[in-house]
Amino acid sequence: MSTQFEVNKKTALLPWYERNALEAGLQPRTAIVGFIAAWVVFFAFLGLVPTAAGFTAAARAVLATTAWVMVVWITDALPKSISGLMIPVLLSVSGAIPNPADAFSGFSSNEAYLCLGAFILAGVMQVTGVDKRIALSILARVKPKVPNLLNGFFLAHAVSALFVPATVARAGMYLPIVQGVNRLMGDTPEEKRVRKALAMAGIGFGAVFAAPIFLTGHMCNVIMANLLNTKVDAGITWGSWLWLHWPMLGMFPLMWWWVVRHFRLKGMDITGGSEKIKEENEKLGPINAVEKTVLACFGIAVVLWATGGIHKIQTGVVTLIAVSLVFIPGLLPLDWKKVQQKTIWGTWLLLAGALCLVTAFSKTGLDKFLAGKMVDIVPAWGWLGILLFVMFLVQVFRLGIISNVGAVTLMAPIVLAMAPLLKLNPVAFVLAVLNVDTYALILPMEVTACLVAYASDEFTFTDFMKAGTPLTILAIFYIAFIMVPWWAFNGYPIWQP
Repeated sequence: MSTQFEVNKKTALLPWYERNALEAGLQPRTAIVGFIAAWVVFFAFLGLVPTAAGFTAAARAVLATTAWVMVVWITDALPKSISGLMIPVLLSVSGAIPNPADAFSGFSSNEAYLCLGAFILAGVMQVTGVDKRIALSILARVKPKVPNLLNGFFLAHAVSALFVPATVARAGMYLPIVQGVNRLMGDTPEEKRVRKALAMAGIGFGAVFAAPIFLTGHMCNVIMANLLNTKVDAGITWGSWLWLHWPMLGMFPLMWWWVVRHFRLKGMDITGGSEKIKEENEKLGPINAVEKTVLACFGIAVVLWATGGIHKIQTGVVTLIAVSLVFIPGLLPLDWKKVQQKTIWGTWLLLAGALCLVTAFSKTGLDKFLAGKMVDIVPAWGWLGILLFVMFLVQVFRLGIISNVGAVTLMAPIVLAMAPLLKLNPVAFVLAVLNVDTYALILPMEVTACLVAYASDEFTFTDFMKAGTPLTILAIFYIAFIMVPWWAFNGYPIWQP
């Protein structure tokens, strides 16, 4: 009681603006200083950075907007959704893209509506409990050994990636399940290792493992597809993305092997772990008519996504049709108010704002200007040497950027513009370099899903770095030596411009 009184007393002594920030769930000083710093950086870029050949005033304004949003994202000065809305506002008022309709183009793109519809469908699944049923049904079938349970979590994440769009949403879904299993264990060194492994891999690594496979499984996929479709007319659909990326499933045995080896999990079991999951699964009872109908509507969406090359209806339109089906009057007992509470609107606003920024890079020529600067430091090592160098270089730059979406938003247009300068195929080069970012596992802050795992309090930053860094390196070599040949087989040889 006295401790709570002391906390309240300390809070009361804070300035009013820090109290307000604290009540809003922010780190008051970090957020406030970050907000001020963002505007200082924005106006400094606009007023002090000189233009040059290939670097116009409009391009400078885009760079100023990029610097502003990076500072905001790093310091959490604003909610991600508000920063997403502010991107096109700053692009318009700064003169980067004066026409508001053009500045807000990301909000009207096919990819934006694909994600919006997918987010609403995910909300429907959460309200009806379909998402939890699928996850627990898979986990309830594994043997009571830690490696087997880890297998179950990876498999459940892979299936969830089909209907839960956004790695952070999937991580949030599995956080309570993993915590429930971890509560069955004590504090011996062996049990602590298991808890670390399940928290790190069952929540964070599992969420990113399956992220590249489905177009809607990760927001970065949408940013890449949008850029390639608009700039090089790649014609990437939901189905073609799946075909180009299904071999990424090969990362599963590599990640599983490394986690089992690193945490020394072989032969270890969790007393009552499987029983706990089976008990939770049995509480759900048999699948009912509502859940079957939701799955049927979602199945229609998946079929239409996969056959886009035949019916030619854009994926965004298809997704909104599927959303409309579940709300046919009398079909399902769905309350829109409950669904909208489960829909991750903030992530959608962030994504749409990021698409606006990516477009602005291209419209103002900033992508080509920055690409030229980066190409100057790339050694002439042949296509494979160049690819590996750029992959590692981007991951070094990546360390200071919070979230995959922020990093890919910044790097996607630059990487695409580098491809012709390096005489490489733009589709294969963009996919190779930026898919690595999904596995940016050196620091937990680099991937929001891993921050959710970090919230479990089961591991430290050092623990994460030791387990995650080798996985990032594995991903680089897997993509370079497995995925690049696969894309070449499908008509995108990286060594041919």
